[in-house]
Amino acid sequence: MPGKGMYLFMWSYQDSYRIHIQILVRSVLAILGAPEDAEVFIVGARSPDNNNHNPVCIEPEDGIWGLSLFEGLLDSVESTYRDHDAHNLFYGDDASMRDKPEWIRRDSVRKSVQKSLDAYDKKNDVTSFCGEVRNLDGYYISTVIQIPNTTFQKHPPLPFKQGAKINGHRSLIHAAIHAVLHEATEELQHPDPGRNSFYSMRKPEEIIRIAARNFMYTPGGAIEKGYMFNDLFTSLNLISSLMYEGNKGVGQLILVNPDNDAIEFLIKFEESISFREPRWVRKVLQMASTGIGIIANSQYIYGLGRLKESHDPSMQDVFIIEFIDHCLWELRCGEQAMLRSHYSEPKLPQEPFDKTTFLANYTRLFPLSTKKDGVNLWNLMLIQINQGYGSMIVVAEDAEDEALRLSKQGTRIKPVPLSEALLKSVSCIDGTILLSPDGYCHAVGIILDGEATEQCTPSRGSRYNSGIRYVQSNGPKRLAIVVSDDKTIDIIPQLRKLVSRSKIEKYLATFEASTIDNYHDSRNWLDKHRFYISAEQCARINRKIDYIEAHPKDVGVIHLCTEHFEVHPEMNLSYLID
Repeated sequence: MPGKGMYLFMWSYQDSYRIHIQILVRSVLAILGAPEDAEVFIVGARSPDNNNHNPVCIEPEDGIWGLSLFEGLLDSVESTYRDHDAHNLFYGDDASMRDKPEWIRRDSVRKSVQKSLDAYDKKNDVTSFCGEVRNLDGYYISTVIQIPNTTFQKHPPLPFKQGAKINGHRSLIHAAIHAVLHEATEELQHPDPGRNSFYSMRKPEEIIRIAARNFMYTPGGAIEKGYMFNDLFTSLNLISSLMYEGNKGVGQLILVNPDNDAIEFLIKFEESISFREPRWVRKVLQMASTGIGIIANSQYIYGLGRLKESHDPSMQDVFIIEFIDHCLWELRCGEQAMLRSHYSEPKLPQEPFDKTTFLANYTRLFPLSTKKDGVNLWNLMLIQINQGYGSMIVVAEDAEDEALRLSKQGTRIKPVPLSEALLKSVSCIDGTILLSPDGYCHAVGIILDGEATEQCTPSRGSRYNSGIRYVQSNGPKRLAIVVSDDKTIDIIPQLRKLVSRSKIEKYLATFEASTIDNYHDSRNWLDKHRFYISAEQCARINRKIDYIEAHPKDVGVIHLCTEHFEVHPEMNLSYLID
């Protein structure tokens, strides 16, 4: 920001630019359903015609990335530039030939920065993504996003194994990161990048849709030699939204080269059907049944058939589109789910809730229950979710008494363990299934009562709001699992995730060691995780807050005060891991 002292200076708004990109990529990851632990920094390599005394600059200059990481960067850039393959390219227009040396230098900077980070990435178990380079005020600027490799362990990308003829992004996360980096590069071309980023850059939701469209080019590039880059993401969303004579589109579409020996045609059309005819495609989908799918590439449908059991999914030459429900579909390669689109909103396929967190919270809520009881309810929840219609299960400490009290508003039964078969049978009627913490069913079809609370909302249906009213009533502990007709899944009360002790300590140590200029990131993380902070940690944080608040502030700079930390009354060690 203007007025801030900076030794490794590239341009006036470099810190606000970096902060905005970091907020943006973390927001994108959060919406996708991935961990938000992304870091952003900027590397500037001095251009040959610049006489600045700093050959390399980093933003933030006092962050965890030292200048020593980029020792010899300019020599590496020059070497890469001299040996670049693009020198041998010839374009058909004078403008491109004129710009070619600049394009080569930009790419040489990007490759050299990426190479400089290889050892750091390996040592710290992260992956660095370097954006396209632009020349700004005498420095070639590269924006770098770093992602912990644990993110890719949780959401594995396509391995792109040797022999697999595939191009494109390895995962939706990769596509999203590249979309953010593209946005960051575009911002570098505006006057004073970082000054008005909030208004000039796209919002996270729009970037995610761009990433999904780009990622859906990957199957087409894998199965076709002359891929035409059709907008498959938009086409599939439209097809999944169409009804056929009142029926939802449910079935399988096999994306494959129609000449691939991995498929067996049962019906082959005389003339292929274009994806540009969505109603016709939807009509064909109606013919797909269990074990039979639509055979198509990214442009045309060729018939109906199936994938042979002998096919090796590691070849990555066949992708499956599973139409699950109205406006709900999923992309898979073998058994690996890659993308799920619900009402045209792309996300990473995953369990609706983390199993470890669910079991820990269940034990905490019902201390007399066993681990087996929690696992049993988890399995019942997965069955409930996959039934295809709305339902609600309520677990109550006082289930026996409540079944008697509400007997005029449902059907009271002799307690029996809720099995899969029984769940499927009784959840098809209106009302709630009432269980005790040990998994015994005491009543079915129950109409719940309770007073409205602040958590009730007119934007949700009656099933969700009745669950809120009942569970949050004063008295014995209760838990509700609500599956709405639109496939929205809620657990009431909301589950608190488990947090790593070492991660809390890492951010706390960083906050304690921070300066008045760079405390914001660690402070913001701690602020979001107030619930998990112990009394001793609160005292350490508050000492640093007092130091920051007492420090003289620059005139004209907006400063946001931080409230002192206090121990949350519900916090206990069971919320912490490792």
